[in-house]
Amino acid sequence: MRGRFGYTGAPTGGPIAAFVILVIALLFVLLIRTKTHPAFLFAAALFVFFVSGLIPAGQLLAQFINPALVTLVLILQAAAVIEKTPLSDWLSRLVLVGHSLPRTLARLCLSIFPLSAFLNNTAVVASFLAPLKNNRHFPPAKLLLPLSYAAIIGGTVTLVGTSTNLIVNGLALEAGLNGLGLFQFAWVGLPLCLGGFIYITFFSRWLLPAGAAAAEISRDNYFLEARVLEGSAHIGRSVAANKFRNLQSLFLAELIRGDRLLSPVSPGEVIQAGDILVFVGDVHKVKDIDRFDRLAIFTEENIGLLKKNLREVVLSHTSSLLGQKVKTADFRAKFDAAVVAVRRGSKRLSGKIGSIRLEAGDTLLLAVGPDFGRGENLRNDFFLVNKVRLQKQLSRTSSVLAVTLFAAAILASALELLPLLTSLAVLLFAYVALGFFRFEDLRNNANLDIVLLVGSALGISKVMLASGASELIARGVLFPFQGRGAFAAMAGVYLLSVLLTQLVTNNAAAALAFPLAFSTASSLQVDPLPFVMAVAYGASASFLTPHGYQTNLMVYGPGNYRFADYMKAGLPLLVVYSVITLVLLPVFFKF
Repeated sequence: MRGRFGYTGAPTGGPIAAFVILVIALLFVLLIRTKTHPAFLFAAALFVFFVSGLIPAGQLLAQFINPALVTLVLILQAAAVIEKTPLSDWLSRLVLVGHSLPRTLARLCLSIFPLSAFLNNTAVVASFLAPLKNNRHFPPAKLLLPLSYAAIIGGTVTLVGTSTNLIVNGLALEAGLNGLGLFQFAWVGLPLCLGGFIYITFFSRWLLPAGAAAAEISRDNYFLEARVLEGSAHIGRSVAANKFRNLQSLFLAELIRGDRLLSPVSPGEVIQAGDILVFVGDVHKVKDIDRFDRLAIFTEENIGLLKKNLREVVLSHTSSLLGQKVKTADFRAKFDAAVVAVRRGSKRLSGKIGSIRLEAGDTLLLAVGPDFGRGENLRNDFFLVNKVRLQKQLSRTSSVLAVTLFAAAILASALELLPLLTSLAVLLFAYVALGFFRFEDLRNNANLDIVLLVGSALGISKVMLASGASELIARGVLFPFQGRGAFAAMAGVYLLSVLLTQLVTNNAAAALAFPLAFSTASSLQVDPLPFVMAVAYGASASFLTPHGYQTNLMVYGPGNYRFADYMKAGLPLLVVYSVITLVLLPVFFKF
């Protein structure tokens, strides 16, 4: 039987649709309950459909050369060249002029909105992260979450502003709809920026935690350990006698002796050789431990590294280290670095540092050697809070030329002189010819996880629509909105997308919600475009959790936030965002 998209596959409906729904349900549960990368889970689900005969090999492979996916890859590569310019650095310095928090937040929004409308949001936030975190005027907690929120909202203005929009565009093309225009998102995106600007500038500071000054942000949150070496003068003396509790910026919280964890540590506890002393506090004072006799930070072999620079980094959501224990991650060989301290938001860590399983968003203090920064995958593994140049920067003249060419490519597409894909291909060719872009850059900025996730999502959406599974799921999930008209159904699709993006990632939410939105519009016999846009805006509304959007995760540790801080500051913003979206969608995108 010929499917809805023109390929020969299994009959739609009945047991086939039930099987597809079962796989999608399992995918959804795994996205929520496990820490496995979403790209792998989507690829696994697509593989199940492939071996089940629901999508032939030719159709499966075609998803990975979808024009929208190729466009996404090209925009990420072109944006990587703009990262080499001082544009973001200059704007970040401009943000911190003056001592008024509302004015600083206003300048932050006005800088981030245009950048995130055209550049990778992760790169934009990464470039502002260090200056804002280390500023002398305001607590980082007052600036970093607004930074993430501004980047998310700015990304809703254009087709290339966020990978979510490009994924939705790709799904629309596969469903037989017309491609979305570069500035088609701006009809709602610009009012969203205005609403976000007002909320962030005038209201967010009252809902964000008071926090501490940059110099105090690490106190009582970082977690580091020191081993008592043989021959130490502290052996045989109590904690109190050794004055381990007399440090101003570090507090001895626990003691590990063999397989035993002593927590809290009694002042009368007698120190033995091999004991591991666990401190919490301001790790920037870690060298205070040097005054004690034969205490080694983490391991004795790292003492040499501690005489080098200390670097504070945030573990990326794309890091190859996720899920690994500190002791088995081999930091020394991979990065010429050693982990001397760990922080996970405001969560109190316990036990041995070496036994901690690394999670996205963890903030690590690294003692680094001279080869740190030369690793091929360093940019994929870390966001640097204390900034280190990981790539050669362009000169001022080259930077102006690179930005001008980028703007020209966007303008050519906006004026419909060239398709976006073509203009980006020409731009990248020009960058290569001018020496701004090299083969090594292509490899380092490959973003294979996004390619795998998007390509797999396109295939899964195709199977869901062709099998009839999406129609059945839509009937069930959107049942409360049925019979109430097209607007109510569209609002239901939007709210479903918002819910999904809080539970899983924004890209995964868009991939899961699109087939349901398309099926709902088809069943109502209305134009699917408002429903498609509802998915795009809803999947971008990741304001309530640190894990729903990668920029939220990036600021989690450096801002010393708790999970509840995202709910407190993000919920009013979500309400403003949702009201604007639901009011304007039917105005600019007719049913």
